[in-house]
Amino acid sequence: MKSYKFIFCLMLTLVSCQTMTFEDIEGSDGDTPKGSKTMHFRLTGFSMNNIDEMRTDDYDDTRSSTVPQGATDNLILGIFTTEGQLIDTLHHQHKDDTGIKYGTFSHTLEYGKYTILALGWDGTQNCHVHSLDSITFNEGWVPNTFLCRQNIIVSEAYSDTRTLSLKRNVARFRVIFKDSTIPQELHKFVLRFSGAGNTLNSETRHCTEIKDFYRTIPVTIDPAKITDIYAYCFLPEDSTDIDISVSAYNSNEEVIASKVFTDVPMKTNYSTNYTGTFFPFGTVVGNFVFETDYDGEFNDEF
Repeated sequence: MKSYKFIFCLMLTLVSCQTMTFEDIEGSDGDTPKGSKTMHFRLTGFSMNNIDEMRTDDYDDTRSSTVPQGATDNLILGIFTTEGQLIDTLHHQHKDDTGIKYGTFSHTLEYGKYTILALGWDGTQNCHVHSLDSITFNEGWVPNTFLCRQNIIVSEAYSDTRTLSLKRNVARFRVIFKDSTIPQELHKFVLRFSGAGNTLNSETRHCTEIKDFYRTIPVTIDPAKITDIYAYCFLPEDSTDIDISVSAYNSNEEVIASKVFTDVPMKTNYSTNYTGTFFPFGTVVGNFVFETDYDGEFNDEF
């Protein structure tokens, strides 16, 4: 089994970008009482289903923002001071055979105030938590990402159990092909996002900065069987319009088809779909048609 590193980089002088608000802890002169407690954290919506078996062409990974069963391959729990300094991190992989229930974490903490960061995502990319407001994945990748950030107090007076409900924190762009013929020389797709980002801020739940980035999708099956492609991004606000270009390449790195989608309406936890003929030959089925649903559930798989 391949192991994945979860790299957390934190400057010693890092200060959180937000002002934390906590309930007061009882103690003389406002001081935190001495002591410690083993805290138990439960991330909701998980089971030990085999993800590989669920990932078929008909697999609907969720129609809500809450993490569904088997929707993530990886979970991280980061424990921070209220000033944003990293104390410790715990991680699970869906296929780890450790005897620990997937989605449950325990850690002994001194009495005091903490910020808890929980992340879930699919795929094999490593996660890098540089700080609470700067979270990235390997090679600029944006996977299907779920997030929960919560302030807690550890003391005798408070429960030792916390439930963290992760919510999807990405928008998805999807192209559905209606071409009668897809060229056999097709080797990969490259998508360029402009107006979004690939670095996540856990406080705002938006991208840390707007920055052009690319997503490469290799073709690993018979091109004739390709029905759609999709990719995720972090938005600078809950909903906005961005530009996305899609290019298809052969194995010689030559562009065989491309299209620029301008002013694409995107919304966090929603899928924006374009349907139509992409490749410049074969029977024309129709132009690209914009589809989306901004009213709760998705009309298509997300």
